[in-house]
Amino acid sequence: MNVESENFRKITMRVLTMQLNSITVMDLVAYGGSALGIVFALTGTNDLFQTLFIILISAEFFIPMRQLGSYFHIAMNGMAASDKLFAILEKDIQEKQNVKLDSYSISAQNLHFGYTDKEVLHGIHFKAFKGMIGFVGESGSGKSTIASLLMGQYTNYSGELKLSGHEIKDINIYPYITSVSLESYLFSGSLRDNLVMAKEVSEKEMNAVLERVGILDFVNEQGGLNMRVLEGGKNLSGGQRQRLVLARALLKDSPIYIVDEATSNIDVESENKIMEVLYELSKEKLVLCISHRLANLVNADQIYCLKDGNIVESGNHEELIHQNGVYCELFNMQEELERYGA
Repeated sequence: MNVESENFRKITMRVLTMQLNSITVMDLVAYGGSALGIVFALTGTNDLFQTLFIILISAEFFIPMRQLGSYFHIAMNGMAASDKLFAILEKDIQEKQNVKLDSYSISAQNLHFGYTDKEVLHGIHFKAFKGMIGFVGESGSGKSTIASLLMGQYTNYSGELKLSGHEIKDINIYPYITSVSLESYLFSGSLRDNLVMAKEVSEKEMNAVLERVGILDFVNEQGGLNMRVLEGGKNLSGGQRQRLVLARALLKDSPIYIVDEATSNIDVESENKIMEVLYELSKEKLVLCISHRLANLVNADQIYCLKDGNIVESGNHEELIHQNGVYCELFNMQEELERYGA
């Protein structure tokens, strides 16, 4: 890691050195040319108007050359970005198998995964059949990595990761799994446009799901389903944005939901409402919930506690507290911090 950081630092410094050198050359050309123009104006003509004209036009002529240097670096950045885009577009995509499932479960057996040479998950095992299944642990323990693997974002894992007996990397999972995370995106347009991305439904169904997540009154005050949503939901609070994301996910009505830190950095009222909806949803769907706040999962049917890429404990809240291990320590620490903050 230190070697890679040092290589990145050297490459960055070389780029900055080249940029500074080119700016210096452009400055010499621009200001040197302007200075020559001024000297020529003062020595080459006795007409005041011509002198002022040459002085002004010399600056206007050479300054754009300096700007051209900055545009050159912008163009180079754009070319590098386009190379990456075309590399993605030209990449061969493996066709996923469409399967019809009658029952829904997720299981992992001896699952290993690493982003680079460093392994992040070390042969983990878990099973999820129904209800609310929680994944907890400190930052960097591998919780969000599991969510990414379940959504098929990475396929270079070893071991087994299956949806109802089918290897996830081999099948089309999107009809069966919906992801709700802090990074779930709202697009520029009307609220209606954002909701129909999940499924073509009636206005009545849209309003019903908005009421279910407790945001219908706010939406009606802002013009109803025609309410304007800015790119990324920038005109909404964090809690409002996450409620709308959850509403869109509920409209899809998939059998499995993966919730990855969807209640992070939002107000307490929105957090409680979202968790209330998720628990209600878990009565009929399989909900895998990753949460930084352990208090949100005290009523979960099963909790898997991760540490350093391993599942070190599993059970419901009461069982894990009685084990007096990693989960108990994390829970007590968070409880003490929240009590101190209150």
